[in-house]
Amino acid sequence: MNQYYQSLIKELLKDDITKSFDKIDKSIEIDTIVKEIINNYFNDYQLIIESCFDKYNIVENKGHKYRDRIKYNHRNKDRCIARIWNCGMGGQCSRNGRFDGFCKIHSNKGGEDWWLGTINKPRPERPINHNNKIHIWLN
Repeated sequence: MNQYYQSLIKELLKDDITKSFDKIDKSIEIDTIVKEIINNYFNDYQLIIESCFDKYNIVENKGHKYRDRIKYNHRNKDRCIARIWNCGMGGQCSRNGRFDGFCKIHSNKGGEDWWLGTINKPRPERPINHNNKIHIWLN
């Protein structure tokens, strides 16, 4: 995350804290003291925001890119129901599910027997791929 966004988040946090103290009845001295404490706190402590890359040590290559699945939280009924690896973070395949709920690729690769399972069932604990390699989920 670049410096601009970290500064922006820091200022927004300061404003939120200050606004929460504004709701309390107080004298002018307390208001000044609280604002000074907030400013000192944010000057003394560094705001650390981890991305998923840092938190889970995700390394991307040109063939497989990690996609944050927050925007895919809801299950889309029109999409393929196959679970994808997504650098160990999992998620739903984003292709159209035209073949019994699966896209053409996942339908040809096993459909219901897909090694990562489907999103409408519990995910396999330690899935084993076609090369007999055990995969461990990061989340």
